[in-house]
Amino acid sequence: MADLKGFWLLGRTVVIAFLFFLLLIPGYGLAKIQVLTSIAPLYCFCVNVGGEYVEVKNLFIGGADPHESSLSAKQLKDIHSSDLIVINGLGMEHWVDLALSAEEKSKKLVVSTLGISPITAAGYHVEKGLAQPEYAFNPHVWLDPNLASIQVMNISKALSLRDPLHKEIFKRNATLYISKLKEIDQLYQQKLDSNRSKKAFFYNDAFMYLANRYGIVVAGIVEECGERGGPSPRKLATILGVMKIKKIPFFYTPFSNAFLVKEIIREGQSRSAEIDAMEGAELHPLMYEKVAKKNLAIFMDVFGGIILSFKRNF
Repeated sequence: MADLKGFWLLGRTVVIAFLFFLLLIPGYGLAKIQVLTSIAPLYCFCVNVGGEYVEVKNLFIGGADPHESSLSAKQLKDIHSSDLIVINGLGMEHWVDLALSAEEKSKKLVVSTLGISPITAAGYHVEKGLAQPEYAFNPHVWLDPNLASIQVMNISKALSLRDPLHKEIFKRNATLYISKLKEIDQLYQQKLDSNRSKKAFFYNDAFMYLANRYGIVVAGIVEECGERGGPSPRKLATILGVMKIKKIPFFYTPFSNAFLVKEIIREGQSRSAEIDAMEGAELHPLMYEKVAKKNLAIFMDVFGGIILSFKRNF
């Protein structure tokens, strides 16, 4: 009887330990999927799709440039301790090959732009050597809410594979969030279609997908992707001349060279404004909607001639 009782106690202990172990596995109990994202828009998408079943961190915080290749010890620790690493792709995350082994890539890496046809980066010309191969494609697809929807679906699929128990919840959350992206798309169409004057210079090519989608004519790019040392004096003089004579507006981003932006605003004497490409924006579930609508309001004000200059303390 003693042996039987001991065997029963041992069996119960094993069962309890096994059940406790299941609680620590995403999809079976209390454990959340540890998700690491590379840019703020992806953080926003993951938080909205994953809800209470994910814990999301962004690799770069505090306004750090997400194009940076070097990583700190803490960032490397976050990479290796995560369950999933959600990146944009299209050459944006140069650190991936250095930080992840082939095995980690196969298990953790989620490329959110899968299925999206990219456009060539403004500064990539093989014959001229204006940019490195990693800058061959423009990575800023998320600024077009239609393409952002594809990223959201890819994230939903990745979370469902990792945590099949909550697959339907992820799918439902993705559907709800995509409906919000569709509302933003409709808002951009309605507002920008009503404005005939939609030609502008941009500091960089971050808004090319959005411009293509909504009929904004890009008169020129000041600093092309991968361009070393900024634009040449001849190129800058040409841009400033056209901007000044034809009164074509100029848009720049928080990561644009402040000194050069100030010079362009002064010499170009045209309407100008700062718009946000979102990479280093606030890490908040509502960030994408807030910034997209704020950008649209700025576009409308500048194209409509309502404001002369909307800028950061110049």
